[in-house]
Formats: sequence, structure tokens, C-alpha cells
Amino acid sequence: MTSPRMTTRIARAVRPEEVVYLVAPSGFPNYGDELIAATWLAHLRRTRPRATVVLDCHTPGQASLLLRNANPRAVFTDTLWRLTEHARAVAEREIDDDAVDPARPWEWVAAAASSLGVVPAHGEGVDLLLRASSLHLVGGGYVNRQWRHHTSLLVAMAAVGRQTGARVFATGQGLLPLLEEPEWSALKKALEGFDIVDVRDAASREALDGLALREGGRVTASGDDVWLALPQRRWGDRVIDELRRRRGADPLPSGGVVLCLQSDLIEDFTFDGTTGVPALADYADATLRHWGVPPERVTVIEAIPGHDYTVVKELGDRLAGARIVPFLSVWRDGLPIGAGQTWLTTRFHPHLIAAAAGDSGAAVVTKPDYYGTKHASLVDCGSRWTVADGTSVPDRPTAGGFSPADRSRNVDAKRALARECYPPRSPRRR
Repeated sequence: MTSPRMTTRIARAVRPEEVVYLVAPSGFPNYGDELIAATWLAHLRRTRPRATVVLDCHTPGQASLLLRNANPRAVFTDTLWRLTEHARAVAEREIDDDAVDPARPWEWVAAAASSLGVVPAHGEGVDLLLRASSLHLVGGGYVNRQWRHHTSLLVAMAAVGRQTGARVFATGQGLLPLLEEPEWSALKKALEGFDIVDVRDAASREALDGLALREGGRVTASGDDVWLALPQRRWGDRVIDELRRRRGADPLPSGGVVLCLQSDLIEDFTFDGTTGVPALADYADATLRHWGVPPERVTVIEAIPGHDYTVVKELGDRLAGARIVPFLSVWRDGLPIGAGQTWLTTRFHPHLIAAAAGDSGAAVVTKPDYYGTKHASLVDCGSRWTVADGTSVPDRPTAGGFSPADRSRNVDAKRALARECYPPRSPRRR
């Protein structure tokens, strides 16, 4: 008689272990990027509990710490990101490598990712790529003119898909500001090898109009990937840990304001004759004064550690008595949402999550060709927040965030996309 253990070994030999491959900009850390990765890892924990889930990111050590609770079968690596970074360094003349064409560095990345032996040192990682049943570029705004070298990620994924027959898809992408040539043509050519290309804003969808994917593939616009993490009909305790309201912490001050103000990508922000960090600090101070909010009723949160404390330091005594919540506390305990606070943020994902909880707020656009599109995408799908650009100080918003109907519609759209990417499986027969 065959033992149960022997039966399991035979089953594994006949039906090899599934490898699901995710590509993400995780580990910086950045609250939004980490939350998107955690969202898909948790989704796969539920829908593909026996699969090995690979997360290929630029900083796998840090990502493995931040995301270790999202999926116990996750494996963290940096194969595609290291290949992409090497090609970028050659293209920008930082290092020499005759194998890489500086004008088309993505071609070398594609060859290295889809063939064992091109870069022998990455053999183990490339073998994982070649064994994957699907390749998934998770959402965010990192494939655009700001980071043009990320074109190599998509070209490589398409090459692996052609080599192995694996399904290839991208979800929740923000492509503005659009890549210039020759990267734009390389990107569109790569996307023709994808099964699903999903974007989060109307401008990105328009830019891909007429794009033909693999047979049966399609371009969709289901919004940001974080919608997948939100509860479908109502807020409550049964929300993944990253989105839970803080428990056991001191209550937030009545009528308070939550600030989340970045110092990166604000070089062009101007207010009252100043630019950059001083301009954003003066703008925040003027807004709080206009709203009649004293410093002791202000809560400051970090979405990127360090980067989101620079403006606070610039404000100095003007925020004396404010409560400071560092990134690690935000990541472990969640954003202070649903407590009746008014938000003033430059960051996109605090806008999405706080507005989804019904909070009122104002989103400040520090880089119009990037953050303008991001915040506008949330208004387009139902956010009732004010969007400000520094030309004037807004009145204190009171309209709330997303209506329950709009929130449910956005969550439903993303869940439908997730089912398309990872269709439900019939239970195995015993």
C-alpha cells in the first residue's frame, strides 16, 4: 500500500510547485509601495496558499522585514532589479560593459532574465523566473519619465513570458509623465507580450489606446492596487493589519489635522516667493493658520521615513506641541483614519486611504506632471477632497472622502481584476 507521504511526493512530481512571481519597488521603504506589495502578498496567501510567491524588489532584505507577516511562503530577491540597475549604470556611463548597448540597455536585461548563462552569478534567480507560472508587475507610479530605466523591468518580463509561456500582467500602473523615445516604444512593444495591462488613471489609459496585447489580453483601468486591500462594503475590524485603526493609542485631538508632507519631488513647488522645502513649510503654516488649528491639535505622520520629517523640521516652533508619528508606527499600527480628522497631505496613498474611511482633506500637488495626475485620479473615482497646487490657501474641507457607493465600486473593480489575474481554482480531488 502506498503511504500518504509517498502519495504527496508523487503528486508534487506530477504537478510541480507553483511559482507566482511579483515585481515591485519594495523595501525603500515607502508606505504606498510597501502597502501595495503587502496587499498582493496577502491576497495570494488566501488564493494561492500552496504557491511559492517570489517578490523581486530593489531592497529585498528590508522588504522581507517589512512584509514578513503578509505571506509565510514569500521569497524575496532582487534579480530583475539588479539586472536593471546594472544596465542603467552602463547607459549613464557610470560603468563599462561591452555586452550592454547604452542606447537600448533593456535588450541586455531581457536576454539576461530569460536565458540561463548570460549572467551566471544570477543563475538561481533566473531559474526562478523561468519556473514562474505568472509574472506580475504590481502597481505604483514608477514606470515613467521620472525613472525611465524601469522600462527594462517590463521588457524582461515580456521576454520571460515568451520564453516560458507564463502569463504576464501589470496592475494599477501610473504612467505619467510618459516616457520619451526610445523608451516609450520599447515599453509599448513589451506590453504587447502581456496578458493584462491595468492602469490607475485616465491619462495612462488614453496613452495605451489601441495597444494590442497577447491573444485574449486587454487593457483595463481599475484604479490603484490598494483598493484590493479595503473592505468591500463597510469599515470594520476585519481589515488587514496594515489598514487597521490604531488601538490602545491616545485619542486624536478633537477637530485636529493630520499632516503628511514630503520633501522629495518638491523642487518646483512655489509659494509666496519661495520654492522647495521652505515653500511647502510656509504653505502648511499658512493653511493651518487659515483653518484656525493650533499646533497641539496637529498630528504629523511619515510615509517615507526621514523624507517626511524635513518639512516638519523647517516649520520648527510653528509646530511646537504637535504629535509626531514616525513611519515605523504608521506601518505597524496603521494610519489614524476614520477619527474625524482633516488631512493635509502631499502623498497619494494617505489621500486614498483616509478618503476611503470618509475623512475630509486637502491634497497638495508638489509636482504637477506626476502628483497632479495621481491626486486627480482619486477625484475622478469619487474622492471629495480639495486638490491644491500652492497658488492659494484652501478653505478647510468638510465634504468627507469617498461615498460608500463610490468606495464599494472601486473595491469591486479591483477585486474583479484580481480574480482575472488569479482565477479561483477548483479544489483538488482526493
